[in-house]
Amino acid sequence: MSSKNTEHYKRALKIIPWATQTNAKKLQPQWGDSMPKFIDHAQGCRIWDLDNHEYIDFRCALGPIILGYQYPAVDSAVREQLKKGVLYSMASPLELEAAEAVMQNVPWIEQIRFMKTGADACTACTRLARAYTGREHILTSGYHGYHDCFALEWPNHGAPQVLRDTVHEIRYGDLDAVDLAFDLFHEQLAAVIVAPYEWNEDTGEKYLQRLRDKCDQYGTLLIFDEVLTGFRLARGGAQEYYGITPDLAAFAKAMANGYPISAFAGKREFMQTLKKTIITTTYAGETLSLAATKATMGVMKTEPVHEHINKLGRQLYDGFAEIIKEADAPAYAAGLSPAPYIQFNLVDDEKNAAWQDRLFSELFAMGIFPSERWFINYSHKPEDIDQTLDAVRRAMLKLTAKAQIK
Repeated sequence: MSSKNTEHYKRALKIIPWATQTNAKKLQPQWGDSMPKFIDHAQGCRIWDLDNHEYIDFRCALGPIILGYQYPAVDSAVREQLKKGVLYSMASPLELEAAEAVMQNVPWIEQIRFMKTGADACTACTRLARAYTGREHILTSGYHGYHDCFALEWPNHGAPQVLRDTVHEIRYGDLDAVDLAFDLFHEQLAAVIVAPYEWNEDTGEKYLQRLRDKCDQYGTLLIFDEVLTGFRLARGGAQEYYGITPDLAAFAKAMANGYPISAFAGKREFMQTLKKTIITTTYAGETLSLAATKATMGVMKTEPVHEHINKLGRQLYDGFAEIIKEADAPAYAAGLSPAPYIQFNLVDDEKNAAWQDRLFSELFAMGIFPSERWFINYSHKPEDIDQTLDAVRRAMLKLTAKAQIK
């Protein structure tokens, strides 16, 4: 990569661990020097690095960009609110207005409170469940943020291991593990918190229904971690997509098109537990993100956002499948239309990772910012998908030609 990116990276690495604030944005050496180290600006579905190299972006800032970068309706609402102030000594009326806007898109919600990060919202849900049930054990399935109780299965020094006595993790989609966990802990379980869709093969419906049935049987609360699926899998999130309703849910990412906000929400009966436990943070009422939330929810309600995302996602998925067949690559197209991807399927996982690394490195060099799950936003256009698939075809044919030579 050219000098501006490299020099900026060297400076940042001296004073910022990883040279970034987010684990998933760490530099990935296996993707080569073609991967941009920093993004200078973004517009629509495109991003530019410090050397003004342009990329069609399918990472969407790890999921929050649902409408597109600098989306006019959202940024205009933020600019108007900035004239009034960012944070007040009492509640802003936007807290109510943003709450109502979210609930119009997710009608099963009866009450909602805002926070700042997805991890905060997930932790708030588990606190409410423990307070409501009087139980301490939690069953987790999927990634729910960095907080101690969700980090026990990582190589994560510093997370108190005593939490393993009451926090139990099971693999997404494992029905036998669900049954075993409830057999072992039954009425001790305060809640199950699950990422409703892991953006892999879709085993969600049977899995979520089994969890719903078990929770009902044992008086356990079911929590959907919709930090990533909320407002992306469908306008109403995983609850709308699968037709299975949780007791509580955590939302973040796509709810404000990139502005920092999250929420925990659910049935009034469970949210009213806030009368006996305190969950609070000063910046939850920050008005710019609330204005962005209200505007984003409004666009989703009045425009065909999810119809567009699904249509272009299917175009990308079908293109992946056609290219894989043409190149005779050891892979297949996978995922749901809001976030399709290419899955390499050799027996050796290390070889699969190597194929993906080589593919990504080629795509970065061609002006495409790929992702393990290729997120579509409302600003992507059919011609962006065509340009992307042309790059994927050239990259995949190059990789398979090299493989045949070897």
